[in-house]
Amino acid sequence: MTSISLLRAPAHDRSGDDAFSPRFADALSHHFSDVTLQDIWPDWHHSWLHTFPIRLLPFRRALYSRTLLHRACRQTVRSLAADGTVCIRGELWPGDRTATFEREIACTHRYIYNLIDNWFSIPRLATNAGVRCEIAHAVIVPTERLRDVCADLFPQQRVICIEEPVDAHRFDASAGIKADAPTLVWAGNPYSQGELEAIRDILTEVYSAVPFKLYVLSGYRKPQVRLDIPWEWIPFSPANEQRIIPQAWAGFCFLRDDDYSSCKGCYKMKTYMTAGTVPIVTNTGHAHQVLTAAGTGTLVNGNAHGAWKAALLASLTSRDEAVHGGEVARRYAQTHFDFPAIAASWADAIRQAQ
Repeated sequence: MTSISLLRAPAHDRSGDDAFSPRFADALSHHFSDVTLQDIWPDWHHSWLHTFPIRLLPFRRALYSRTLLHRACRQTVRSLAADGTVCIRGELWPGDRTATFEREIACTHRYIYNLIDNWFSIPRLATNAGVRCEIAHAVIVPTERLRDVCADLFPQQRVICIEEPVDAHRFDASAGIKADAPTLVWAGNPYSQGELEAIRDILTEVYSAVPFKLYVLSGYRKPQVRLDIPWEWIPFSPANEQRIIPQAWAGFCFLRDDDYSSCKGCYKMKTYMTAGTVPIVTNTGHAHQVLTAAGTGTLVNGNAHGAWKAALLASLTSRDEAVHGGEVARRYAQTHFDFPAIAASWADAIRQAQ
């Protein structure tokens, strides 16, 4: 059997910890005898960049990328087992517009590019994604819409759509434990915190009708978010995620109706579901497909002010309904997002690329 290498960014530089996780690697090992999971560079780089006097250096990130980071990426490539298949989530050397290391890998291994978002809709990122799509032996994406985008741009490429996994078991001890008082949660990447300000006025109107607790679970530093209601920032950690999200009566995700959002895998929404929390999401792309199939949650059409207000108010009317809806969401997540089924699809895709 072929060897499989899974390469990912370290904890401080990746979004979520489910895809390309130890549990995913373990599930994939049921299909291949030699599966290794590796961070491309060590996580201590993040802390080092913020130490004194490094943090005072002008252009420190550019200098770091061309020196320490480049060497770490080079070492990772040199450590790969001979032949085999190398699956890379995102870019091996972040920001490299020529895919230097991926080209080297593709010459001696089977290279699978895990494209997680529609970077083609963002001009400064489109080149990076495009060159990797061109040289990969296969491209794996999380949504049908993103598959269609890639297929249109690269008609000769093998593009495979596979749902991204979410570890359902990490919420086993906390799912279903709802707060007594109305509670909402927004959990997401710091780059997505603009979603909160986009519905600031809506949150204010909802709060005036039904006062609620709002948790913002995001990042390692308190976000500079301007809201007109009380809210509590919770720094991201697996323990905080497992404690906070299940308490909420609903979790919300405001997506823009554009080419980028329509291709998203909706990891945030799926995490809410896995935690047993009803999601309220803009009705676009993959969110529509998942919640329609799951038979729970609320899809908001067109991001209309009134529709969002009504959806949030409805989610705060009954704790019992929040518990029931969350149970339905969690059962669907356990069946459709957990590792065995997702790993089996990846195994099929890897074999197709060989």
